[in-house]
Amino acid sequence: MAKLNTSGIKRLSKANLKADRVKYYFAGSIIALAAFLLTVVLTFGYNSFTNLQNDSDFQAIFYNVSPDEISRIQQVEEIDKVGLYLEVGREKQEERSLSILYTDQTMMDLSNASIVQGKFPTQPNEMAIEEGYFSADAPKPGIGDRIVVEFRNNASKEMQTNEFVISGLLQTTASGEANRISYNALVSKAFIAADPHLSKAKYSAAIKVQNAGSYANEELKSKIKDIGNQIGFPEQNVQINNMNVDTNNLSGGTILMIFCIIVVIALACWVVIYNIFYISIIKQIKQYGQLRALGATRKQIKKMVKYEGGYVSRNFIPVGVLLGCLMSWAMNPSVWTFLPSLLLAIAAGLFTVITVRFSLNAPAKFAAKISPIEAIRYIGAEIYIYKRKEKKSSKRLTPFALAGMNLTRSRKKTLLTLLSLILSGVLFISFATLLNSVDAVSRTQPNFPNNGKFVIQINSELYSETVNLSDLQSENQLSGTLKGSILSISGVDRVIERQYIEATIKGTSESEGPAVVSVENISPNNIEPLRKRLVQGKIPEVDSSDDSYILMNSASSAFEFYGIKYAVGDRISFIIGNDRDKVEHEFEIIGDIADKNMGTEFYLPSKVMQSLAPFNPNQSFEVVLKENTNEQIVKEELQRLIQNKDTLNVLSFSDMVKSNKAGFRMITIAVYSFMIFIALFSVINLLNTVMTTINARRVEIGIMQAIGMDRKQLFAMLGCETGFLIVGSFVISLLAGNLIGYGISESLGNVGGLSFIHYKFPWLAIFLYVFATLLIQVCVLRFMRSSMSRQTVVERLR
Repeated sequence: MAKLNTSGIKRLSKANLKADRVKYYFAGSIIALAAFLLTVVLTFGYNSFTNLQNDSDFQAIFYNVSPDEISRIQQVEEIDKVGLYLEVGREKQEERSLSILYTDQTMMDLSNASIVQGKFPTQPNEMAIEEGYFSADAPKPGIGDRIVVEFRNNASKEMQTNEFVISGLLQTTASGEANRISYNALVSKAFIAADPHLSKAKYSAAIKVQNAGSYANEELKSKIKDIGNQIGFPEQNVQINNMNVDTNNLSGGTILMIFCIIVVIALACWVVIYNIFYISIIKQIKQYGQLRALGATRKQIKKMVKYEGGYVSRNFIPVGVLLGCLMSWAMNPSVWTFLPSLLLAIAAGLFTVITVRFSLNAPAKFAAKISPIEAIRYIGAEIYIYKRKEKKSSKRLTPFALAGMNLTRSRKKTLLTLLSLILSGVLFISFATLLNSVDAVSRTQPNFPNNGKFVIQINSELYSETVNLSDLQSENQLSGTLKGSILSISGVDRVIERQYIEATIKGTSESEGPAVVSVENISPNNIEPLRKRLVQGKIPEVDSSDDSYILMNSASSAFEFYGIKYAVGDRISFIIGNDRDKVEHEFEIIGDIADKNMGTEFYLPSKVMQSLAPFNPNQSFEVVLKENTNEQIVKEELQRLIQNKDTLNVLSFSDMVKSNKAGFRMITIAVYSFMIFIALFSVINLLNTVMTTINARRVEIGIMQAIGMDRKQLFAMLGCETGFLIVGSFVISLLAGNLIGYGISESLGNVGGLSFIHYKFPWLAIFLYVFATLLIQVCVLRFMRSSMSRQTVVERLR
């Protein structure tokens, strides 16, 4: 036996697996599942990140760049390429909008955009446009056809109509996406030069940093800011392309998240593989002792165990990897790339092999240490000897007591099984608690503070580098006439005006750019919430016309962003208006509400805002309906009222809630899917433990039945054993998981902008978890009864 070669060890290992099909299939299922999950995580993650990387090839944009600054940017050594573009205007038709731009060829390359048919526009009346912009119900114009475009000129701030000849069809990284509402079109340099306003406008410059991939995430962002400071750009005129930087230069948080997912999968696989082989070795301990008695060395026993794991891995890892690739492709076929995915799938398979080998180290050592004498004396359980005087027990031997004794005498096996069940249970409960605490209604409610069903507001899609809120408010489309028309709609109860303006704080550093803050009106509708949040000073009266005082929200993130700080009693000067009409006014800060969940920085009484602003300060109308009103009819009437008002759009409370729920639902499905796969590790481990335990203790069970234990007591004992594991893990998972979920929910809920996360006990998730737990228990009991009924007492005693 000492001369047993590798070929002989392999034959023995294969014969052992053939004889123990339970171990073979259970271990194979776990290994395939681990390979599947790792393949999905790596391939889907890579393809998704690559798709985001390909969205653009620039790391930052500098706004409002003069010709002299463009030359200085191009001379910076760290910059590889500079692309220029100018936002010309925007056309809005029904449910879709068209952004009109001029770009140079470098900007096209950096944006991964191209002309797929025709040519780039060169004449003043030529335009390249995305074909998807045109309605599918009407004939689509082609190259050489004429189209009329009505848009708001971003430089003149006026509406204008131009006729263009389509010179080419534009393709962007968003072309072909479903449910698009925003499209792009390009005009020529000659068109810009011919327009008296656009010809004077400043361009924006997109930059590609040389060797950007060699920088760490924060290092690259710091480098971009340094370049901006070097040229002299205000901080708010420097916008980092976070999508590009964060996907090409992974941050520490992203790497940690990926690492944690892989570690969870590997840990779950390790625990289960370890337990399966550990239990298998215990069950076959006499056979290993016989091999040692015949002369097998410890090294040969180790090789046998490891070859068994290797043999199972070779048979099942390819299956898991293949299924993982198919799942990854099915999740997003359009972004799936074959060669990188193949290499990552191979890496996932190799990592699974390494995980299995590590899992087998301890069982292999355990098997190698078995001596012939230990094997003969082994009775099927670990024996713990306590150094104390034995006492006679007067306790009755009930099925419950016997179950506890059986679990405690094989403590390592019990602990490993319990650990895998607790791991999946804690993850499930904690994530379920967090997901259940996300409230789609609370997420939507800040947009409808007065419980309205609709909001007509200034269309934020029209904001650009040259068009701000004040420019759009100057159109006076949220007028008293419109308010009266809304009130005349059947079912409308009230229309609540929200006044909101943007103001520049006088005296802020010009080198860093002006500090632009928001000012909202104090009205009867929001006075009570403001009073509840007041931490210092007092609030101006609602109907006050005194323009000397202003209320501050010092917890707003804008103060930190601009690096400014004020206190109650300080004086502050604002410049309110746009390029055509401006007013300057000084206030004394009379109070502070300090609420980070409210995005507004300052508050003034409505009368004061109306008297100071050189335009209509209305930003939105909130429409409150009477009970039992048909919302759809009101929505159609509102859309009809504003169809000729290009600066306005309608928001629906129910539509926003549905949209938020849909977004949260996708996240929930993804998280629960991952949790289900992790739970499968535990279930398979539990079934393996039960099956091997029954098989290893068949003689012991036969003796118990021979001395008087009936079938009902036997099944009660075995049921209690699995019940201890399942119920015990459930209780621990419920307590620990809910505590962790509570902590995460409360921590996130205190972060500004995430106040819609409120801790809620996940009753539905707990019910499903209890149901799944009971179902597993029932299935295990049915399996045990089926397995035990196949043998008589005499057959078990043989």
